[in-house]
Amino acid sequence: MKKPKKSKRFEYNLKTVLKVREIYERIEKEKFAEAQRKYLEELEREKKMKEYEMQQQRALKNNLTGSIDFAGVLHRQQFLKKYKVDVNEQENKTKEADQRKEEQRERLVKSMKDRKILDKDKEHKRQAWVKLMNREETKFLDDIATAKYFRVMDEKKREEALEKERARKLGRA
Repeated sequence: MKKPKKSKRFEYNLKTVLKVREIYERIEKEKFAEAQRKYLEELEREKKMKEYEMQQQRALKNNLTGSIDFAGVLHRQQFLKKYKVDVNEQENKTKEADQRKEEQRERLVKSMKDRKILDKDKEHKRQAWVKLMNREETKFLDDIATAKYFRVMDEKKREEALEKERARKLGRA
């Protein structure tokens, strides 16, 4: 890890990389939302097709209980066979959409991890910078206090020297 520099403001050296990763994450979120929307559309279409198939099967059963129109029954049975193929195709489309959604979720999770890694790095570097700045501030205040202490001690020595000088002059006089 690179040592933090002394400066007035915290500057993160990987700021542009972090920004790019945030953009990638946002793009992946949009792609995931789109994949999820498509999956839900396919799922809804599949549900409607299955419901319609069930209605047609009930209608076929109802026709068998009353007077039987053999041609109509065969026609409806043929329709149900073809519709069953359509339903199976729709199920496959739904599975594919779910698979694409899960793949997109994995890419989204990866992009989020990449961004979080940089966020954590940024926070660690900020903390190191704050520590450095606190140390520098403490050093600066210590220097000021030390300088003041020596100035006061120097003044006391001068005053003592002046007092001794006065006492010596008074002692002679």
